[in-house]
Amino acid sequence: MTKPYFKAANWNVMEQQVDKSAWSRLNDIVYEPGRIPLHKDKKEFLTLSPIEQKTLLHSFGSLSLSSTLQMQKGISAIKQDAVNAKEAAVFNALQYLESINNKSYSYALDQLGTPDQRDEAYKWADENPYLQQKMYFLNTVYQSGTSLQKKVAQVFISTALYHSAFFASLYLFGQGKLPRTAELIKCALRVTSFNGMYPGIKFRIAFNELSKDKQEKLHEWIYDLADQMYENEEKHIAYMYQNTGWADMVNHYVKYSLNKALMNLGQDAKYPETADNIDPVVMQGLVESADGEDFFFYTNRHALTKFREIKHFDE
Repeated sequence: MTKPYFKAANWNVMEQQVDKSAWSRLNDIVYEPGRIPLHKDKKEFLTLSPIEQKTLLHSFGSLSLSSTLQMQKGISAIKQDAVNAKEAAVFNALQYLESINNKSYSYALDQLGTPDQRDEAYKWADENPYLQQKMYFLNTVYQSGTSLQKKVAQVFISTALYHSAFFASLYLFGQGKLPRTAELIKCALRVTSFNGMYPGIKFRIAFNELSKDKQEKLHEWIYDLADQMYENEEKHIAYMYQNTGWADMVNHYVKYSLNKALMNLGQDAKYPETADNIDPVVMQGLVESADGEDFFFYTNRHALTKFREIKHFDE
């Protein structure tokens, strides 16, 4: 019999149980940004200092640009290496969810800022040299990296590098400010957590099949990329949070998040930051607004504050 040119996807047979578990949870994190009444935060937004207003809007500009890369390039590049049709389907869904996040950042800019402030935030993001350098680093991996390297880039941005911009809303909410904006960030965090943890588990499955020599070489590459990305991110943070006094807190938070990204990849934490290094106001914002403790069984918690090593069903 002639070998089929293409085979139908049989959803009754799941090659990897993680795909079934992921698929069963995807609908739980779909949301519509327009249903969150951000206009009710506008009055309080106007009570913020001009620096805080600009920083918050710039944070949404940063999220918008980063999410645009993920929506257009990142997830589709990873999907090309899917090992089965069900994995490809999950990445299709994750790309859709990233599109929702992308829309939500524009929604926040529209609802909180004036038209001039909104346009300035997009212009700031497009002309930010450190943000553009981050996009270059990531897209270089997406376009020319191996299957495993692409997953590392995805985990780094979803589990860590987005958080330099998430910080502003979480910090303000930790002070009891802008609760609807924090609700939007909560929804976005659930998506980004999923977008980081799922490819992290897929990475670990494939990584465990490598020889020790290849594992060591890839481990070194991961650590080098983490340092390269953080060195640039530190400059981005200084630029985005200038005159706020928040930059040191953001740096600790991002290093803490990078450790979580490394743990998600099955690698040892690299940086000294732990939960004890995170400003308590930020931790309060995480706990009350967007805290999640499990990849497949979301509660109203965000994975970064109660992170445990993720296991896939085949380990």
